[in-house]
Amino acid sequence: MPDDHSSASRDLSPRSRGEVDVDAGPSASTLDGSFDGSAERPWHSWERIPAEVTVVLDHHGCVPKEPFVAGATAPRTRRRGDEVFQRAGAWAVDRTRLVIVEAVRGLEPVDGPGHRFRPHTPWRLGVSSHPFVGEVRQRSGMVAVEVAAAADSAAGSLDDDAPEIIDVLPAPVRRQVLTTVAEPLVAEDYLYQGVRNDIPRLHEAGLLRATTETMIAVLALRSIRVPRRMTQAEAEVALAAAPWHVQTLTARLGPVEVTELASYEQDRAIAANIPPELSGGATRHELT
Repeated sequence: MPDDHSSASRDLSPRSRGEVDVDAGPSASTLDGSFDGSAERPWHSWERIPAEVTVVLDHHGCVPKEPFVAGATAPRTRRRGDEVFQRAGAWAVDRTRLVIVEAVRGLEPVDGPGHRFRPHTPWRLGVSSHPFVGEVRQRSGMVAVEVAAAADSAAGSLDDDAPEIIDVLPAPVRRQVLTTVAEPLVAEDYLYQGVRNDIPRLHEAGLLRATTETMIAVLALRSIRVPRRMTQAEAEVALAAAPWHVQTLTARLGPVEVTELASYEQDRAIAANIPPELSGGATRHELT
């Protein structure tokens, strides 16, 4: 385990993902991506699901007590006729079930210049719980990476052709994931970089692929020790070459259990939904 880390449709629905080759060879490099995205905004991670939503989910037993891996989908604004709304989502896997949350709330225009909106309905929540049946298989271990040469950022490919998150994982892990669930109906992932004093120190990757019958979830962590005079660039290179501590969980899925819920306006007593800090006060940035 890395030593610098602390840790609508309400059924499985298709998600569009990039094609990934099982025999793609060396891992892609995180040096070819950018970690400029903020992981602290609402819905950008499982810990950042708004408090008015988590309170309701917890009250109805829809929040896994000890998630194996969990993530969220940032809100997107949509328009349907005269209706404007936001759609967000979340997912979590523990040792007994897969939980998928889809959240929708209405928006209304704000008086004044610009096309601004504000919420005018609570979040409407659709929660799908897929219990595991039969044997739940788990594997874990340290896995080295064979990183392909990073792209030349001067050529302008850094933001235009950033790697898929699954590409960054070691080849043996990619093969296990892609052979277990070759054609997923649900494919979710995240990759965060933990930073302290502007120096990157750790990566955390989470991944889910599922059909109506089978799912595989991955939690991968890696970190480096940072000497006093290590620069940001040197740390990025060292972290990109560090081995991953990988845990996988594979299970067959039973019949889905669907719950319809609605959030309420956040009470002042709930306070801000502040996520747990990484060890040493590190902050997180997501891959963009």
